[in-house]
Amino acid sequence: MISTKTINKNKTMGLTPSQRKEKVAKLREEHDDYFQNIGNLNAVYIPKMAYRPSGKDDLHISFFPSEMEKQEDVYTEFVSINYDNEDPKRTLYLHKYNPHWKEEYELITSNSGFERHLVPVNELKIINDVTSRGKANPLMELEELPDPDDKPIGGIDKNERILASLDRIAKALEDIQLKLNK
Repeated sequence: MISTKTINKNKTMGLTPSQRKEKVAKLREEHDDYFQNIGNLNAVYIPKMAYRPSGKDDLHISFFPSEMEKQEDVYTEFVSINYDNEDPKRTLYLHKYNPHWKEEYELITSNSGFERHLVPVNELKIINDVTSRGKANPLMELEELPDPDDKPIGGIDKNERILASLDRIAKALEDIQLKLNK
């Protein structure tokens, strides 16, 4: 016979580590093609719950210090406390690694004593969602633009390089518009 105490204990325990790992692996499957396309099969993927912390106006996610100490970009999507997806579009976000995370992200301590750093959702970069998966991203084809503050290369000054970069961007945007209009 199961006592009420046992039932209540099981309710508050949440997922076991193996259940959480299994759910995260299942969630990640949705994004495996993207990770394969960018050539990063070992991308750090940590689904997170977006919430409005007490005293804050905006949505945040939180990272444990051990997750930030990996010193890597983190891919995420929004899930419930039980790791069920909460976004029907399954939007994949990127949190670029910030070497100043200890100073810039507020440290909070949960009621259970766990420390986490708050990251505003507006700092996340939207990578894609189910409506954009499988479509080529012409912007990803752009070559990396030179830093205009670098010294002149081959006698070309900074202003000429900036104009050349802007011309390449304008051409890429025209190509995108043409593809969208087809």
